[in-house]
Amino acid sequence: MGKIPIKTDNAPTPTGPFNQAIRVGDTVFTAGQAGRNRETGEMGDIREQAHWALLNIEGILTKAGSSMSDVVKTTVYLKSGTDTVPLNEEWVKHFPEPLPARSSVFVAHLKNPEMLIEVEAVAVVS
Repeated sequence: MGKIPIKTDNAPTPTGPFNQAIRVGDTVFTAGQAGRNRETGEMGDIREQAHWALLNIEGILTKAGSSMSDVVKTTVYLKSGTDTVPLNEEWVKHFPEPLPARSSVFVAHLKNPEMLIEVEAVAVVS
């Protein structure tokens, strides 16, 4: 089973030597997605960053032949524990039931000082 790189204009271009996602068989693994507004390039508060990070994942999954309803596992990197409430409020707008499994990791730094969140996902194409 080969690895198929996923590339789309519906998510930011990778800033390093990696792909937006890799599909292996029926499984899609996304790279971590920041919450950068694709239209303005800006990063807002945690709610806006969560919204854009999830939209970026959705764009990648669509290109891979998948969707948010196919996501089985996510990992979220957050700079602040107080950001979980607005994250959760945004989360349920993007993922249908049953919600995917999720690990949340609190970190001191992300790639860009403006980043408050980074999200990666694993989806199984249905």
